[in-house]
Amino acid sequence: MTMDLLRSIASTRLPKSITSPEDIDRVRILKAAGLVVAFVPAPSRPLTLSGIEKAAQVLTITQKGYDELRRSCSSHE
Repeated sequence: MTMDLLRSIASTRLPKSITSPEDIDRVRILKAAGLVVAFVPAPSRPLTLSGIEKAAQVLTITQKGYDELRRSCSSHE
């Protein structure tokens, strides 16, 4: 699912706003893996890692992100 989001981001114009809480979590994973550069909101209740979040902003896909996309595409062929 996270790679699906990366593929979706790669096919759109950047920067891209992500508003779904599930997708914001996926952007956090992509950012932590070094696949994207993004601003991700902190959880509004940090002790429970939950609460209303506004949006994540994906600024760019890194070279590592593009490499992963190429790798995942070639493994599907």
